[in-house]
Amino acid sequence: MEVRPRLATKADVEALWQNMDVIDCFATDHAPHTIAEKDSGNPPPGFPGLETLLTLLLTAVDRGRLTVDDIVQKSVINPRKIFHLPEQPETWIEVDETAFYEIKAADQFTRCGWTPFEGWQVKGRVKRVFLRGKVAFEDGKVLAEKGFGRNVRF
Repeated sequence: MEVRPRLATKADVEALWQNMDVIDCFATDHAPHTIAEKDSGNPPPGFPGLETLLTLLLTAVDRGRLTVDDIVQKSVINPRKIFHLPEQPETWIEVDETAFYEIKAADQFTRCGWTPFEGWQVKGRVKRVFLRGKVAFEDGKVLAEKGFGRNVRF
């Protein structure tokens, strides 16, 4: 699969875990290209990652590699500072930190129909997402209408 930057070696991944104190923020690629697109003569780079990022981070908490505070600092507070984003007091996520499950492409919302994390056993599931005070996602169902998102800088 074509991704940029290239996937890290196991040694590189372990070095990242060992140096988490110098990581400013967590981010993910979300390139929902289909398998046909990825198998083409000129494959687009990237992986679908948006739907699995928080669950993978919560799994790292369960394994003692991160704390919930690490996730908040590196996913919300630091990116807000780095990119000069306003606070969004009516926007938050509720999670079930005790939920165990297996990541399956069939359960994802992305258009591509696959995930590089297929079959991974994880702990922590997004239960509800509030966007500007309204429930946008709940118990596996997207409730926000298309076009509900907006640029928070305006």
